[in-house]
Amino acid sequence: MDRRCFLKKSAMAVTSLSFGAKLSKATGGETKRPNILLCISDDQSWLHTSISGDPVVKTPNFDRVAREGILFTNSFTSCPSCAPCRASVLTGQDFWRLEEGGLLFGCLKNKFPIYTRLLEDAGYDVGQTGKGYGPANQDFDYTWKNPCGKPYYKQLNEEPLEEIANIDYAGSFEKFMNARDKRRPFCFWYGCFEPHRDYVYGCGEKAGLDPDKVNVPPFFPDSKQVRNDICDYLLEIQWFDQHLGRMLKTLQDYGVLDNTIVVVTSDNGMPFPRAKATVYNYGVHMPLAIRWGSGINKPGRVVDDFVNHIDFAPTFLEAAGAKAGEQMTGRSLMNILKSEKDGWIDPARDMTVVGIERHTWTRLDGKTYPRRAIYTKDFAYIRNYEPGRWPMGGPDFVALHQDTFGDIDNGPTKSYMMENREDEDVKRLFEMSFGKLPAEELYAIDKDPAQMKNLADNPAYKEVKNRLARQMENYQKKTADPRVKGESPWDDYPFYA
Repeated sequence: MDRRCFLKKSAMAVTSLSFGAKLSKATGGETKRPNILLCISDDQSWLHTSISGDPVVKTPNFDRVAREGILFTNSFTSCPSCAPCRASVLTGQDFWRLEEGGLLFGCLKNKFPIYTRLLEDAGYDVGQTGKGYGPANQDFDYTWKNPCGKPYYKQLNEEPLEEIANIDYAGSFEKFMNARDKRRPFCFWYGCFEPHRDYVYGCGEKAGLDPDKVNVPPFFPDSKQVRNDICDYLLEIQWFDQHLGRMLKTLQDYGVLDNTIVVVTSDNGMPFPRAKATVYNYGVHMPLAIRWGSGINKPGRVVDDFVNHIDFAPTFLEAAGAKAGEQMTGRSLMNILKSEKDGWIDPARDMTVVGIERHTWTRLDGKTYPRRAIYTKDFAYIRNYEPGRWPMGGPDFVALHQDTFGDIDNGPTKSYMMENREDEDVKRLFEMSFGKLPAEELYAIDKDPAQMKNLADNPAYKEVKNRLARQMENYQKKTADPRVKGESPWDDYPFYA
């Protein structure tokens, strides 16, 4: 079924939560300011939810948030790397503005205002569980140490599958809900460690996920090893979704679900070649669904506007009646939540700009591989500032965390491609994911979402390429990106391994 039809039919089935309303009155009523629950998985590309059409993964709770709220089809991370993405979420700023905070194993300095602290100052109880900001230097002056909030932790009663964190995320959230001041609104960060690698090979198939039904991206070789690797990844997405479902039930039981802004997304794309730590679609294009009871007009909508993770902080602050601050480059999504728009793209949100500097330490002297990209409905333009360097780490440099080609997470898919790199069916795919890249790339994203055909040198697309390059550079200038001035401060920042 077409996802738009599915959403519209499902929205008709949404019923009022009368039990929740009664409980709210019974407990003396909650503040009118909305609560905030940000749910962020670790390494999940935008396609991998059941409501978005994936034939294998089952994400009923993400789907519910989308059905009862809004499904965003063009949501992007500022940077496809854990810590800089999370820093941009917290600050509402493009990662290149955050100095050391724009790097994995960097440091988000206290001088950058963060929405969690601003909400605490505005009277919110702020908590978090699981993965917060990091991996990075954690030297902060916040009373709750981690910038995402006061940590809450509950261990699972039974040992989970090997390689899954032994954290009862939903139980930790319930612990927070029991401990908080019921007279105050709350802000909670659910940071799931899954589906980050490693995985137990074959666990997905063993759990009932069918490798034969997997949609293998065209930049991967289609092998049993790769299909099983994807199944194992999808199984961990389902783990994230299960805890999301329990959290929604906790909100409902407390009678606060409809007064809570629930945001469900990921930090960056799947931990596979040509995805995570790249600015390609599978690295920067994120799942996003937002639910907020009556705070969203016409629930069940599908919105095609281009939004970015830097938009969350100003959205939360506006909803709470707090000042966002001029330093934030993100734009509040409140006008979208309150409108009735469906499908069409607002000219004010017809593009987004993303990028990356250093992911892990994969080159001599910690040199970065700087990239910026602009995405529109029809095209994606990428600028690689140092094409002479290896984009994912080189074949001879053994990285601290991931061996050679260290910006690609180790796993069965990476191993299969490296072991079979000379095979006729794998050679071109290997070069696309592991090899050096040209200074410019251009893809007709509407026809080629996997970005298999670079059009940058095609004369027929010269005007498009130049227009997008100017548009991206104008945004970089507006947001004070050092790269646009030929500067590279990231090369000298420490690596807090």
